[in-house]
Amino acid sequence: MSFDELHKATEKALLEEVDQICEQFIITPEKLDELTAYFIEQMELGLNSNETNNAESKGLPMIPTFVTGKPNGTENGVLLAADLGGSHFRVCSVTLNGDHTYHMEQLKSKIPEELLEETGVSSEDLFGYLARRTKAFLTRNHPELLKPNPESGKINGLKMGFTFSYPIAQTSLNSGKLIRWTKGFNIPDTVGKDVVELYQEQLSNYGLDMIKVVALTNDTTGTFLSHCYTCGTTITSGEISEPVIGCIFGSGTNGCYMENIENIHKLPKGLRDALIKQGKEKMCINTEWGSFDNELKHLPTTKWDDEIDQEFSPNPGFHLFEKRVSGMYLGEILRTILVDLHSRKLLLQQYRTHDQLPHRLKTPFQLQSEVLARIEIDDSSTLRETELSFLQSLRLPTTLAERKAIQNLVRVITRRSAYLASVPIAAILIKTNALGQRYHGEVEIGCDGSVIEYYPGFRSMLRHALSLSPVGYDGERKIHLRIAKDGSGVGAALCALVA
Repeated sequence: MSFDELHKATEKALLEEVDQICEQFIITPEKLDELTAYFIEQMELGLNSNETNNAESKGLPMIPTFVTGKPNGTENGVLLAADLGGSHFRVCSVTLNGDHTYHMEQLKSKIPEELLEETGVSSEDLFGYLARRTKAFLTRNHPELLKPNPESGKINGLKMGFTFSYPIAQTSLNSGKLIRWTKGFNIPDTVGKDVVELYQEQLSNYGLDMIKVVALTNDTTGTFLSHCYTCGTTITSGEISEPVIGCIFGSGTNGCYMENIENIHKLPKGLRDALIKQGKEKMCINTEWGSFDNELKHLPTTKWDDEIDQEFSPNPGFHLFEKRVSGMYLGEILRTILVDLHSRKLLLQQYRTHDQLPHRLKTPFQLQSEVLARIEIDDSSTLRETELSFLQSLRLPTTLAERKAIQNLVRVITRRSAYLASVPIAAILIKTNALGQRYHGEVEIGCDGSVIEYYPGFRSMLRHALSLSPVGYDGERKIHLRIAKDGSGVGAALCALVA
């Protein structure tokens, strides 16, 4: 056998193995039907049981948010909002103009690594940091709000909405206990505690008694409310019904929608009756759909999914839907497959052992979804963009055959993500009969997150999956995916306004 024949045989073995791997990531229309039906079943169970709010529950949480209405764009006022995400903390002042527009000032701070990575971090450490950044924002951007009112001699009270993007068992609009940490943090003494009380206590400790945290929400509910407020600026032909879903497809994924209060049996009957008597018919439900099918009864699973969940993720056995869909995990799935292929001597053979591989390739979560986005649309004959992306991000040289294999993997990983992303959307639309509310009715879905906004082709793949789902081609044409900006800030302010 000549060297040329040897190289071709090696290349063929690699591409054949990658083809077999890609087969495991394909989502068929039949699988979409199966998953959609099971999602609806899990929604019903979650609405009926408080067990899904337990930290050890494997079910779909379906958390009542106590938000019982939707803004229409005429609301006005100046409010504060705080937003704790996976890697940043943001403090905002939001001026609602009452004409679907708003003005925002903000201070965005990267959360110190010691709060994310070190053991022994306490709730006081975290919420003390949040209070200090809140004070820094007011001192820099709104010093006038810290001064006493000339007439009363007292500092005017300020209402704040708090966006807390982690699973919360919410008991009222302004109180909720942490169920579990997901992305980022691992602070055990916060679990089971009211996060509003923890934040309010630290605000008082830093002399910010005038701030009252009156509303607790999450980024998904905030995205939904923000879209409701601004959607009057969207001009589309045809009759558009009201927004029906708010969703996030970024480093994590989640969604919310308005449910009939009479269907939320996990709420005490007396509370349901009282709300209905007040004329409130619906409540926003935070599905926490990242936790869909944690028991893996129907979700497609590969050995690489299992490896990431059990060995590399901070919460093994939970958020298994998110671990197949979200931007935080797309690159990690690819990285894990590449390391496996290397161990089977199918690629990167310039590195004879695992220890010789570049450090970044061996390190979990070093391969970002931004790299995959560049590879996804690389149409050059030598896949030059793929080559450069791997050199820059992982210090990893590749052959053309390896780059072809890598691009095939990238495309099938992200297509699976987009197809799975269609499942909760289709399920909610079917359960609420949103597409059947009006003759020629259409629906809007407010979306936020880097994957759905910036990943090339993600929205197109998601829409294609919706057309293959039980929603069908006719239903898919009536769905409008809208990017909702500043959801976590504006949405929290809108919650505070009506608190």
